Amino acid sequence: MKFNFLVSLIVVGLLITSCKPSETMTPSGYKYTLVTQGSGEAAKTDEYVFFTAKVTSDSGKVLNEIKEGPDMPFLQIPKEFAKGKEANPILEMIAKAKVGDVYQLIMPMDSFPQASPEMAKFKHIVYDVAVKKILNEEGYKKYMEEKQAEMQAKVAASMEKLPAIEELAKTTLADYNAGKLETKSTPSGLKYYIVKEGEGALATNGQTVSVNYYGALMDGTKFDDSFQRGRTFEFPLGAGQVIKGWDEGIAQLNKGAKAFLFIPSALGYGDAGSPPTIPGKADLMFYVELEDIIGN
Repeated sequence: MKFNFLVSLIVVGLLITSCKPSETMTPSGYKYTLVTQGSGEAAKTDEYVFFTAKVTSDSGKVLNEIKEGPDMPFLQIPKEFAKGKEANPILEMIAKAKVGDVYQLIMPMDSFPQASPEMAKFKHIVYDVAVKKILNEEGYKKYMEEKQAEMQAKVAASMEKLPAIEELAKTTLADYNAGKLETKSTPSGLKYYIVKEGEGALATNGQTVSVNYYGALMDGTKFDDSFQRGRTFEFPLGAGQVIKGWDEGIAQLNKGAKAFLFIPSALGYGDAGSPPTIPGKADLMFYVELEDIIGN
């Protein structure tokens, strides 16, 4: 009985140990954990590893999240890995990955020499990476051909919307310049006009937002739009990665909302402008469609 009891304890101990995530280091010195082990064959040299990623701060604030879809990231496993400052710890981590593997990688902030002031206040950044598929050269080529066909279809559909958006921008801007548009204002001087209300809570700092946009000067001259590219623009709200007028304006919207933002130059590109398309001290108009909100 005593022997059986000891055996049972040893078995239980082994089971507990085997369930603990295995922690190790990448060759370049970054700590990571294999949270969940997948199955099948491990990735080989020259194969392509596709994965989703969730990026959070040390406080748990979601900075970015990339899900499965046309923009799912991938890395090709090289014959030789870069070293020193050129090393890619995520690539090192998934070099022998299996489909279904889930990793957590911790990168201290001193790994990001050009971090924004908003990012610099964090101690470290956490990457949660889930491996979704592994393709050989033939499979990758087929995947890219299918993706290109899908993108071409998206661009065509998006371009069909552009004439109506251009006309809406023209008439709305004319009403605004004539003082006929009933806009709302923020204390900083941003003005906005809701064309269509969305659903759910407003976007908040720390969330990743996906936006389609059409930008013009106050005389109606277009300088950029996302519709002709057939893809939205994604960025972490409130992180200072876009002009202040965008960080502030998108925070007035919820998912599915369509609106115009009238941005004074102080909240745009300031005295310097953004040559050659945006002159100095230029006020700006943006038509925006908030397609998605990701994160806490």
